[in-house]
Amino acid sequence: MLIRLSVFLAGALVFATLAGAADKAPDGKVLYKQNCRVCHDKGSPNGEYSPVTLIQDQWQTFFRDKLTKVHGDVVLPDQPGKKLLDLLTPEQLKAIQKFVVDHAADSEHPQTCG
Repeated sequence: MLIRLSVFLAGALVFATLAGAADKAPDGKVLYKQNCRVCHDKGSPNGEYSPVTLIQDQWQTFFRDKLTKVHGDVVLPDQPGKKLLDLLTPEQLKAIQKFVVDHAADSEHPQTCG
């Protein structure tokens, strides 16, 4: 009986750990609002960008070929002295990319992120 209880508790602990990790997955929409929208909102001198500004292929190309070239020295207004691309983890960048691609102009669920 004690062995079965131990196995059950070990399984429950593994499940809870995996469920907790899933809960902490980066939210692309939140990250976009915090890190992209602050410089690309309506009327911005940097241009207004939201997921529907580009189609999915254009967003993929941007993240693959242009992100580091265009944003390599960008500093967020509320993070003086810290470069945007140094603050974001690869997982966070992937979450932002997934959000904009999934909600691009030619997607099934376009969004403005307003």
